Amino acid sequence: MIFFKMFSLKTNVELIYVIEQFSHSEIDRMLNIFGWGILLYPPDLNMTKVKKTNYILNYLKTPQKGPYTESLQMDILQYLIDNFYRNKPDPKNLNYAVYQNPNETKYEDLFSFNHNALTYSLKRDGFVIKGREVRKILPNEIVEARTEDELVQLLNKFKFTITKGHLEQAINNHAQGNWAGANSQFRPFIESLLIDICKKILPQNNCESGATAIKLLSLTANPTFLKSELNEIENSKCDKPFVEGLWKRLHPEGTHPGLSDEEDSTFRYHISIVFAHYLLKRLDKRL
Repeated sequence: MIFFKMFSLKTNVELIYVIEQFSHSEIDRMLNIFGWGILLYPPDLNMTKVKKTNYILNYLKTPQKGPYTESLQMDILQYLIDNFYRNKPDPKNLNYAVYQNPNETKYEDLFSFNHNALTYSLKRDGFVIKGREVRKILPNEIVEARTEDELVQLLNKFKFTITKGHLEQAINNHAQGNWAGANSQFRPFIESLLIDICKKILPQNNCESGATAIKLLSLTANPTFLKSELNEIENSKCDKPFVEGLWKRLHPEGTHPGLSDEEDSTFRYHISIVFAHYLLKRLDKRL
């Protein structure tokens, strides 16, 4: 199957970490297959694996065709999967054996079990690996809307440093399968974002909490930033507004992170990223 969507920077980095586990000879073969053999001539015996894989990473950062499909990133991922199973039984003949690690996460293929950080990152990008196949699990528009790289670019643009820190901690915990740790960062991430937006639009107002930010952005800002007509805030026709509903969904057990599983934590990640991206695009158009 061919996909044309870009992976996030996090996923690209995880791909590189997998390649770095190869021997020098295996990396050299890969460089030749993907048309980068010129890097090996003249031979440099002091060239490290890190230098070789950094060369690959630079190519992964921009969308371009690969040797097999329109997506270089997808070609490299498929190459890693095929290489992994080259001397192993065909996953189709394994009766969909379920591999399980200590944090109760289940995988339907051995590649994902062995490279779980890459697996988690791919899921955030909207892809899942099953056997030798890469499958899309999110609609194209959602994959595009919550692109991690674009969100980080907007956070950098507005200098929302603390908010970016919460996001990075959430991503890192999610990548390690630490669901409670990731969950504990989603609500502070959204709260910090609302506070930062409020300070950007209404610098003369004191805003140090999410509740205050919601109030100021829905009542004081002119024009209002949070939209009554979209039921983002409470109004005469809506007593269960979206923003407050999201707030409660991100911490259903109270202020502590609570127990969770991969599906619940990934859902919190997706909805937080989509909403944050949406608000920052709105802010970008306004300023």
